[in-house]
Amino acid sequence: MTKLKLKLKKENPALIKKGKELIGKIPVEVENIRADLIKKMTLAEIKELEIRAGKEIYQLQDFFEIKGEPAEVIEIDGDLSNFKYLGAAMNSGTIIVNGDIGMHVGSEMSGGKIEIKGDAGDWLGAEMTGGIITVNGDAGNYVGAAFRGDKLGMNRGLIYIGGNAGNFVANKMRRGEIVIKGDCGDMLGAQMIAGSVYVFGKCGKRAGAGMKRGTIITFSDLEILPTFSYNISYFPNFLNIAFKHLQHDYQIEISDQFFNSEYMRYTGDNTELGKGEILIWKKD
Repeated sequence: MTKLKLKLKKENPALIKKGKELIGKIPVEVENIRADLIKKMTLAEIKELEIRAGKEIYQLQDFFEIKGEPAEVIEIDGDLSNFKYLGAAMNSGTIIVNGDIGMHVGSEMSGGKIEIKGDAGDWLGAEMTGGIITVNGDAGNYVGAAFRGDKLGMNRGLIYIGGNAGNFVANKMRRGEIVIKGDCGDMLGAQMIAGSVYVFGKCGKRAGAGMKRGTIITFSDLEILPTFSYNISYFPNFLNIAFKHLQHDYQIEISDQFFNSEYMRYTGDNTELGKGEILIWKKD
C-alpha cells in the first residue's frame, strides 16, 4: 500500500530550550496535514507545506523526516501532543498517528479515518459531519462537541475512545455515535440534540443536562438528575442491532453480557423537550 511517512525530528522549531534543557513546547498548527490534500501534491510541494508555530511560519520538512510518496494514507511517528488541528476539515483518506496528539484532531472533518495509537487532546472530532476517529488511549474534554457559541456539535460519523474521556463529551451533539470504553467526565451529553453515546466505564455528574433528544447508554451506575423521569425497565432489541452494527461495521468489541439484557430507561431533560433517554444496564 502506498503511504506517506512522517517522523517527527528530535530537534524542531517548536522546542523551547534553555541551554541543553527542554523547558517547553510551542503549539504547532497543522491543519494542512490532511490526507485529501496531500494526495494531490508532489513530494516537493509536501515538503514545503506551511506549518505555523506561534507567530512563525515554517515548512513541513522543518519538523518531519518525510519518506514515501503522496498517498491517501499518512502515517506519523512521534510525540505530537503540542500539535493542533491535525486532519481538521478532512473529507477522505487515512491518517495514522503512532503517538500522542494535541487538540482539535478531526474537527469539522466530513470523511476519511483518523487513527491515534496514543492519547488525544481536547475538542476531538468537534463539529465533525462524517468519517471515523479512533483513539487507543484517552481523550480530553469536548469530544464531538460544539465550539463555544455554536449551536450544533458532531453531526454524523463515529468516534471511538479505547480509554477515558473528559468533560462535556457530545455537547450539543446532533447525530452520529460516540463509544467510550473507559470512564467519562462530567456533563456527558449536555444539551444533546440527537445521536448515540455509549460509555462502558463510569460517568461523572450531570449526564444529559439540558438534552433535547438522543440516547445515552451506560453500563455502570449513574447519578440521574432530578429533571429526568424513570420510565421502564425492559429488554431493548434496538440495542442488539446497534451492538451488531458497531461490531460488524467498526470492529468494536461488545461483550455478550450486554446483548439481550435488561436496561432501566429514564427520559428527559424535562426542562427541555424531555425526549432524550438514558439507558442503564441492569447487572444480573
